[in-house]
Amino acid sequence: MVVSFVPGRIRLRFRELKNQAICDLVHARLKEIAGITHVEIKTLTGSILLEYDTRILSTEKLFKLGRAELAKVNITLDIQDMAGS
Repeated sequence: MVVSFVPGRIRLRFRELKNQAICDLVHARLKEIAGITHVEIKTLTGSILLEYDTRILSTEKLFKLGRAELAKVNITLDIQDMAGS
């Protein structure tokens, strides 16, 4: 679920991110995406903070790439979550 969003910064929360092994994998994969400048995951809350360069990575592309990486560890990011933020 999208907790907060402004272009260049997004915070998401998923119960699956309370698992350290999943967090480590997600962190490594997201850091490899060109344009993502910062990834911070808090296992206590299952929260992930992404900061990205909007000149390199559009919001649409971020969601597409992020959704694909999260799906690899069975986490679903529904674009409809965006409407609630």
